[in-house]
Amino acid sequence: MNTLPDFYLYQGEGNAAVLYTLRACRRMATVDQGGRAVMLVAIEPAIALGTLPPGVSTTVVGLSQHGAKALEQLKPGDIGSAEMWEVYEFGGGKLGVGLSPTIARVNVYKTKPALDSKGAVIKPPDAAKMVMNSILRALEQGGTGKT
Repeated sequence: MNTLPDFYLYQGEGNAAVLYTLRACRRMATVDQGGRAVMLVAIEPAIALGTLPPGVSTTVVGLSQHGAKALEQLKPGDIGSAEMWEVYEFGGGKLGVGLSPTIARVNVYKTKPALDSKGAVIKPPDAAKMVMNSILRALEQGGTGKT
């Protein structure tokens, strides 16, 4: 994938083989599934073959909002939560979303989280978060970022 990811998936609750790999996500489309909005995303790296049932895509998953903040509204530094849906490959580029979110509940990071040697997310120091938030506020208010 040559474009920057829209967000990243890492950890959560459910299928451990899926959850403990940091995956870059790029939005493809949003579909309605039983009254719920499910965002189809291309993931990289792909889920290992044999982890999901036959016919389920290992490169595309569905995500529906689980936390308070919509995935589309996450800002740099935000962490959200989503339910992960199976996406079936029907051939000819056609995809179908499963009946319910059965893979996992995942953490969604707007910016790529730093991981330590044991795979735990390293939280940025409070001072770094304050500086980043002040820069983002200035940019949102039409500032140039120069002081």
